[in-house]
Amino acid sequence: MKDTFLLRIIYRNAISLHKITTIVESVKGAKIKHLNFINKGKTFVGVIAFEVSQLIDFEQIIVLIRRNGDISQVERISEDALCY
Repeated sequence: MKDTFLLRIIYRNAISLHKITTIVESVKGAKIKHLNFINKGKTFVGVIAFEVSQLIDFEQIIVLIRRNGDISQVERISEDALCY
């Protein structure tokens, strides 16, 4: 069974969205389900939803994303906070 997790990410426009998606997909079994990023001045703010089969995979993705110095904030959010 796979669980879907949502992350709110804020990052400078110096980093590409491709780099973030590559980080998520580098974890075995992780699959991106939804992306929604918008430009807010010099930063991008958005939500990424992805599926993983184990909680440890989610934690590994968090660690990998936070290692990038261009990303200023990463936080887990609930599905209720997601606005389409």
